[in-house]
Amino acid sequence: MAASLEHDDLANLFLSLGALQPPAELHGYAAGFISVGGRLEQDGWLQHCVDLLDCEAPNPEQSDALYTVYCTALLSLESGEMDLELLLPDDEFDLDQRIASLGQWCQGFLTGFAMAGKQQTGDDKNYSEDLTEAISDIAAIAQVSADEGDDEQGEQDYFAVSEYVRIAAMTIFVECNAPSVGHAAENADGRMH
Repeated sequence: MAASLEHDDLANLFLSLGALQPPAELHGYAAGFISVGGRLEQDGWLQHCVDLLDCEAPNPEQSDALYTVYCTALLSLESGEMDLELLLPDDEFDLDQRIASLGQWCQGFLTGFAMAGKQQTGDDKNYSEDLTEAISDIAAIAQVSADEGDDEQGEQDYFAVSEYVRIAAMTIFVECNAPSVGHAAENADGRMH
């Protein structure tokens, strides 16, 4: 998808829809939903947006912008390039606001992960220790409070935690979307082993 996502543009769209949630939360929701294997067409995604944002149905232009959030997350996770970018406010915003947005992104990720996880029909929900730890870490980061100062150490800590969340989200995606051993063997030569 060629359209790019800008935090401020999405925030303005949310205001026009009467949504009180931040853009970071919706992007986190998309990444979490996709990470556990959730896939949707545009109409399905828009219903998730209306439910999550508690807003009226968007017009076609707004719908396209909301679907871009989903498509951007999907393409960056599926690319194999580890190029997921968290949709967070730019450095122009106060550190406190960026920290709060990171927590909201994590909360959205957890919600999306849980929603798509409930829809999975397979009985195999035994996650690795690494995945379980990553989810626990994201849950802890979702509870972050913005009591850091605007000093250089606070900026470095914010960057480090943001990068950890980015890598954790991609790691979760890779584990949850890896083909099963039996499925991989079947795809190798077209028949089951």
